[in-house]
Amino acid sequence: MNQKQIGVIVIILGILIGTVLLFVKKQEDFYIKELMRENDSCFLDDGLCLHADRKFTLYVVGLGISGAMILLGLYLIIFDKTQQKLEERTFIVSKALEEAKKQEKQKDEFSAFLAGFSEDEQKVLKAIREQEGIKQSTLRYKTDMSKTTLSLMLKSLEERKFVKRKPSGKTNQVYLVKKF
Repeated sequence: MNQKQIGVIVIILGILIGTVLLFVKKQEDFYIKELMRENDSCFLDDGLCLHADRKFTLYVVGLGISGAMILLGLYLIIFDKTQQKLEERTFIVSKALEEAKKQEKQKDEFSAFLAGFSEDEQKVLKAIREQEGIKQSTLRYKTDMSKTTLSLMLKSLEERKFVKRKPSGKTNQVYLVKKF
């Protein structure tokens, strides 16, 4: 049940309580008028005035509660957006969880992918994954390999279709062929 439905129910209950109280007051007023018509006075045989004996506290409190319920119902229908905000936050959190799960899965896939390579090849592949399109000269410094060793390793990885190199000035940019 959403807040608008709850607001409508609260308004209906407030109107019902107010209606019942007004009906009871009308009945009491009718009863007093009948007694006054029979006795030709508002005083009873024991000298008690019918108007003085009435207690309006019940009616005032009841109508106050009825009015408060109607106002609360209107607030729930018109102004309160708590449920909407809760749904938005739930959506954001679920998207973040899905993204985290996806990244964790990609991380696991990449770790499984790396298992088939030597330690130096793993170091190179990790550096390429961290910075897609890394320049070969930068990769050399990140992996702490000689120019020749890195070049031969990249050639081997390129022949096996794990990386691709694109010329960029005097060096190459290196990319992973498979995206993780």
